[in-house]
Amino acid sequence: MQTFSRFLALAAVIIPLGQAAPVSSTSIPGKWIIRLKPEADIATITAHKNSLARRGVGDIKHEYGFGSFKGYSGAFDAATIDELKNLPEVLSVEPDSIMSIDSVITQSNVGQAWGIARISSRTPGATDYVFDSTAGEGTFSYVIDTGIRLTHTEFGGRAEWGFNAVENSTDTDNDGHGTHVSGTIGGSTYGVAKKTTLIAVKTFEGSTGSVSTILSGLDWAINDIVSRKRTSTAVINMSAGGLGSTTWDEAITAAWEQGVLLVCSSGNSDADTADWSPARSPETITVGNSQSDDSRYTTSNWGPTVNIFAPGTKILSSYFHSDIATEVLTGTSMASPHVAGLVSYIRGLEGPLSAEAVKARVLELATPDIITDPKNSTNLLAYNGIK
Repeated sequence: MQTFSRFLALAAVIIPLGQAAPVSSTSIPGKWIIRLKPEADIATITAHKNSLARRGVGDIKHEYGFGSFKGYSGAFDAATIDELKNLPEVLSVEPDSIMSIDSVITQSNVGQAWGIARISSRTPGATDYVFDSTAGEGTFSYVIDTGIRLTHTEFGGRAEWGFNAVENSTDTDNDGHGTHVSGTIGGSTYGVAKKTTLIAVKTFEGSTGSVSTILSGLDWAINDIVSRKRTSTAVINMSAGGLGSTTWDEAITAAWEQGVLLVCSSGNSDADTADWSPARSPETITVGNSQSDDSRYTTSNWGPTVNIFAPGTKILSSYFHSDIATEVLTGTSMASPHVAGLVSYIRGLEGPLSAEAVKARVLELATPDIITDPKNSTNLLAYNGIK
């Protein structure tokens, strides 16, 4: 078998012959994600890391290891990449790329929290949010985003800092997106599951982040959930997306196989989610953006892999400027946390449920055939099942 050390000795004298995979317009020059075969062990990963460091031909920034998803990412020259892709233990080599959070600001501090009212009513126009007092108690909602302003009054001490994957950034939300999303999941005023514990996983500093950094946050969240035996009480929300990627496909499958459910936004490009990750993954709950009249928002992505719609237009929630700040945002980023919150709400009400069982329950409770212009998406609107 060709060894990694022998490969590196050869790589130093090989003329670059090209790259391992096509590079998209969102690719980050010189940055790569290396996936190893599921049977690769810790010794293999350590050998890669040590040999690269010793010979100075690469710089590993992140390592991944949850279930069958194993690998690392970093900066590598073309010669190193050309040889890496031919090693027997390497499954794939893919350019690192940019992903974006899926929201835009509309206007400040107007209207009421119509979204949570809508998901507790079978008909439009409701102004009250009706919910069971369990309200997600005993559950955990991991938010892969820009961080959370932990001291915001909406969270009442229920928000915790989990992990920061962004280099040279502070353990706080400097953008507001993550705090807004968290408020919809579990804020005391604007939230679906008002007693869930919110856990910040920072992978964005601003509106964009690299796939390698986001995967690092996902890796931490999955391992934290599994190690703490929370698979039947924890959900991950990811209100972000990018171009379709086999790396993301495999990561989400590995998470699902570990018993971890991810809820994600469908994206804001009025495009088929078949071309977007992680929205196209069959194991996620992928959420489209509905308006107050139950129509699909014009830019909300669509297609068979959109499992459900939820309110995502002019959503009022907590924000990052102060401990009482609020903001109104629009986008599938705002729709996704309604469903992530619903996952935690249902588990608080009905007890611990597996990823498969709670996903089925969310879809079973939803209101059918009410969304106008779903564009080949599953025509369901999120509902909390209140009688």
